[in-house]
Amino acid sequence: MKETISDNNEPATELDVIPNTSSETKDVAAPTSTVHSDPKSLEATEKRNVKDVDQLTNGDTIHDLDANKGKDDQDEDSIKSTEAILDGHKTEVNEDQDHHETCPPDSMEDERLEKPELDRFMASCQKGDLNTIEELISNGTIKATEVFSDGITGLHWAAINNHLPVVKYLCENETSKADPNAAGGELRATPLHWACRNGLVYIADYLLQHAKADVTLRDAQSYNALHLAVHSSNIMLIIYLVYNYCSNSQSRGEGLYIDEPDAFDRTPLHWASYQGDILTVNLLLKFGADVKKRDKTLFIPLHWAFMKGYKSVLKALVNAGSDIFAKNDQGKNSFDVAKDMNCYNLWVKVLQETGRDPKHGWELKKQIIDPKHGKLVTFLAPYLFLALIFNLCSFHNGLFLPKLFAGVSIFVGSIFVISKFVIPTYLIDDNAVAKSPLLAGIFSGTLFWCLVVWIFKILPKLLFHNFLDNSILGGIAYACVWSFFKAMFMNPGVVPVPTDNHVVLEDIKELVKSRRFDSEHFCVYSFVRKPLRSRYSNDRKALIAKFDHYCPWTYNEVGVRNHKVFMIFIYTLNLAVLIFLQLSLEFFENSRKKSGYESDQEDNSCSILSKNLCEGYKNHHFHFNLLFFCLFNYIWLLFLCLSQTFQILKGLTTWEFTRLTSRHTKAPDSVTFGSTPNNHKRPDVCLCAKLVGLDQFLITAKVAVLSLFNSSSIEQHQPLRSLDIPTDYGYKTNFLDFWFLGEIEWRNLFFLPIEGEGNLNRQLVDYYRLWEYPSKGPLLV
Repeated sequence: MKETISDNNEPATELDVIPNTSSETKDVAAPTSTVHSDPKSLEATEKRNVKDVDQLTNGDTIHDLDANKGKDDQDEDSIKSTEAILDGHKTEVNEDQDHHETCPPDSMEDERLEKPELDRFMASCQKGDLNTIEELISNGTIKATEVFSDGITGLHWAAINNHLPVVKYLCENETSKADPNAAGGELRATPLHWACRNGLVYIADYLLQHAKADVTLRDAQSYNALHLAVHSSNIMLIIYLVYNYCSNSQSRGEGLYIDEPDAFDRTPLHWASYQGDILTVNLLLKFGADVKKRDKTLFIPLHWAFMKGYKSVLKALVNAGSDIFAKNDQGKNSFDVAKDMNCYNLWVKVLQETGRDPKHGWELKKQIIDPKHGKLVTFLAPYLFLALIFNLCSFHNGLFLPKLFAGVSIFVGSIFVISKFVIPTYLIDDNAVAKSPLLAGIFSGTLFWCLVVWIFKILPKLLFHNFLDNSILGGIAYACVWSFFKAMFMNPGVVPVPTDNHVVLEDIKELVKSRRFDSEHFCVYSFVRKPLRSRYSNDRKALIAKFDHYCPWTYNEVGVRNHKVFMIFIYTLNLAVLIFLQLSLEFFENSRKKSGYESDQEDNSCSILSKNLCEGYKNHHFHFNLLFFCLFNYIWLLFLCLSQTFQILKGLTTWEFTRLTSRHTKAPDSVTFGSTPNNHKRPDVCLCAKLVGLDQFLITAKVAVLSLFNSSSIEQHQPLRSLDIPTDYGYKTNFLDFWFLGEIEWRNLFFLPIEGEGNLNRQLVDYYRLWEYPSKGPLLV
């Protein structure tokens, strides 16, 4: 397993390649691509995999670095200057072994011919032929501990090929039990070592929990189970070992030390950093791994992270307190190593994004503005520049192009200044504007000026003439403002992370027992059991229950706790815009009549506008510009309302709906929703569509249309109605589930979740601990 975190994304989002360990039922092809059967070739491959990492002398790994780092052939000499420090550690033993990596000796073949029953036993263990194994052991033909001269047992082969029933039989049968700590092969590795090197969680769990394998044993290369698990990059196995057996104290008598050094004094954090494995790095740091540990070449983990040059790993190590000026045995610090690995520019960017100041020796910057104040300035700035723009653009008075240019300049310039000088005080990100309160400020600033215009201009003129409309608008405006700030500041439904690791460990054991210990059921970012319908938010750095989407207009995620108020917000906002439009037109009409407007005296400047709008354009330009901006935003607001309503009626969240429709052309008849987000890159042009909800609307419209048909001509599109959506209990039930909390009573319509409670199939469930969906009844309404 290799995690796919790009340089431009924080863990992101994207873990589709984390193996689902619950499906480990077939022969495992690691480290080779075939069933493991040849001991010499297996040992050679294992040594070769480690040697590629250990020595870095051939340059193969270096040339495979991320293309984004822009490696050039002309820089190879510089690269080798860093590699050279490892040359001295190539031992004569490894050199002698290279000659035999692909040439098993003839004596091994002779042994197989001399002991055909033992050879048959080993082959059966490799293939998982339990019947043959039972026959050979039960009749006394073979003992489970019998080996060839290489010392590899049948348990080794069953373990590495992921044959759990065979492993169980070999360890539990009463005739001849296998030794779980038997060391075999040239590396003198145990079956547990073989399983860990290949990331086999359930095999490792059985050997440790039931066969009582010794987790502290080392192979000939001085690697224990944790080292080998880190080499495999299977984060699920590493989580299992760390929570079960690791301690951050070296004095612990049993178990594993989180900073256990190998023969070259490299800790698991050194290896994870070298591999660019951000998930493992974060886990080890959480458990207290020391970022200042040095290996025999005086490399700290930060130095090794440059070998792959992943931005997320470098940032994690710097934030954890790595010494950026630490020198290796060649006297090179992180800047020198970065130059050798051709990622100096990336390194500088990482330091800047972690708050380092290049003008003062890369010390932490002293922020002029407090982060809280920076957020407040970002939020309130649109209140000012929107007012300036609306007031400036009085186009009827002439100078159309200069005023338009000035208005656009103020808008763009304000955003540039805020993004350049204010947002960096609290957020440094490639997409910082969308993740800042700026868009929420633009919305709330627009709403604020609408209320000002209504209260001080429309209301005094039309209070009694349009008393009902004004009263309704007042009530809707109150509900809109209340729901907006509620949706903005309310906890969206963050799944609480237990402070006691033993609670997490019990969840891990339960998941392992039920064969569901994978990234779909356990969050590899927050390290907590993952409820159904939840998703990890990179922005909030937390797992959100019943995650819907991140809304930049409310500067918050939408989840189980604030989804209802979010819907109240967008519904009331829709109505408020329509009523504000109606009152504005009547205000313009009233103003036109009082000013003695005559249509036959109008010039061509209002040829495309109605009489009332023309009055606003000429004499109330601030009001007119504000109304036009509201109508422009109403377009995406309408899209958002329609798509959200459709999804509620189908019992789906936006995230579930997006995942479903992204694969509906190839989806199976039954769909289950995991929690692992995809990390596909989208063009920048899609960002605008995403911000205004247009992408949701287009997907919703497409699926809604396709769902109306059942003809075979569109069967390939897999209409939504043909999918078995586990959360779809019928339109009526879905609608009631969303709006009511508990029993379907009017008083429950006004309740909001206190924690993670919500209705599902008219049953009150806890979304913080939702492990199974309520069963569907025979009838769906």
